[in-house]
Amino acid sequence: MKKKHWFLRIFSFFAIFSFLINCMCGSASVIQEEQKVGLEEVLDSFGFIGKEQQYAFKFICEKAGVPLPKRFGIHELLQLVASTQERFVNRADKQERWETTDLNWMGQDVKLLNENFAKLGFVDAVYPNKKYYDAVCILGARRSEMEKRIKFAECLINDGHCFVCLVLLTGARPAKVGVDGTAEEIEEIAQHFGISSSEVTEAYILKYLCEKYMLNKYDLVVVVVNTPEKDGRRPTTQTTVEDFCKWNEEHPGEMEDALFISSQPYVAYQMAIIEEILRQNNSDLLFRVAGGSYVPSDNSVKTLAGALGSYIWAKMPNCLRHFDFGINSDEDLELAKRLYGHMSWLYNHLPFSQSLISAD
Repeated sequence: MKKKHWFLRIFSFFAIFSFLINCMCGSASVIQEEQKVGLEEVLDSFGFIGKEQQYAFKFICEKAGVPLPKRFGIHELLQLVASTQERFVNRADKQERWETTDLNWMGQDVKLLNENFAKLGFVDAVYPNKKYYDAVCILGARRSEMEKRIKFAECLINDGHCFVCLVLLTGARPAKVGVDGTAEEIEEIAQHFGISSSEVTEAYILKYLCEKYMLNKYDLVVVVVNTPEKDGRRPTTQTTVEDFCKWNEEHPGEMEDALFISSQPYVAYQMAIIEEILRQNNSDLLFRVAGGSYVPSDNSVKTLAGALGSYIWAKMPNCLRHFDFGINSDEDLELAKRLYGHMSWLYNHLPFSQSLISAD
């Protein structure tokens, strides 16, 4: 009987020990799911590295009334996007950047704000990291921005940078008086192509400007990506770069690396967007985004803040993957839908948790 009694005691001990180990493992799993990262780690993931840049971001957020908690989980990161969309971008769906209005904070401490945007890298020109690329790609925009981008590309060529192809990444956004020039300038483009002024689009403007500044001077193979409207929306960086990816697939071996030309303060935003699009399209194209400088003025905070907010929005999906955070609650799912639902290509690639996907 005594041997049996001790056997039961030993068995009970191991059963209790096993139970405790399982509980500890379960608790560790819960802790892992609820793990948060510090503000400095989040800013590092955005590329804001070092005390000067991190202080600059904090200063801008403080002036704009954007809260910055010390610790971030999935909910806090999505809330940061929501706050910066509201306080930095202030842009309704289908509204153009130039149609947005200033918020009160944007007119206060302008000099200091401009200095801190510059510290974040949204003002100075961004140059290529090498001299040769298969292609130089001009990103479409309103006329004045496209003109800046073409002139910047021309300066690069004159400085010894070499390209085989010139790619025009543009589309069917209708030309607008006051945005794309005067009525006379739009009519001049229409006459050049033998069309009516109402038929002039961003694509025609970019072609016209390239002929004026580049095509008659340099021996470049020209590739035109003329993206139509899709689902009632004008062409965007996303749709034009996607069409460029399709062209590249249909012409294997012609372009292995490309330099995209944007302009400040949008270089970082375009870099984040293009990186995401190429990743989703399984493209192995090597790329860099470059662009000329931006000159801040007394009313430039709206533009700079809008560019910073757009960058945070575009960079956040990659940030979530970096920290291995999954969207795993109904509340965060609704917030993600509000922030990214109108861009299905990006929303569908957010890191949802498996349990949430299964529930759907």
